[in-house]
Amino acid sequence: MADFKHVSIGAIAGVLMGGAYYAEGQWDPQLLFFLGLTWGLAGWLLARNRRTLNDAEPLQQILYVGLVIGTPMFSIHPELPLGDLRMALVLLTMGVAAAGIGLGAEMSEASREEQSTAVADPH
Repeated sequence: MADFKHVSIGAIAGVLMGGAYYAEGQWDPQLLFFLGLTWGLAGWLLARNRRTLNDAEPLQQILYVGLVIGTPMFSIHPELPLGDLRMALVLLTMGVAAAGIGLGAEMSEASREEQSTAVADPH
């Protein structure tokens, strides 16, 4: 069952990212919806799996930051002819990367729990 705290963090992340896009003066309902949904899912998964992510090796933590922040900021550079959609695309890409990391941590934790259950109960 979903913990209220984790769901709240996800909801706040979704509203903040959707609000950041809206505050820029843009209004594309579909993009706004998916920004909020992506960041809501990312916030929920990252909050839910924060212990797993905190216990990661330093190199993995550096790669997390590079994937979520570095890749979108440097690959979606200002010289691309995206106009007003550049920031929305950066935010969406960051959200997808963060959600992917959270989902990977969730899958890792589920696999770890399954293995410990199989060891404890061999039948």
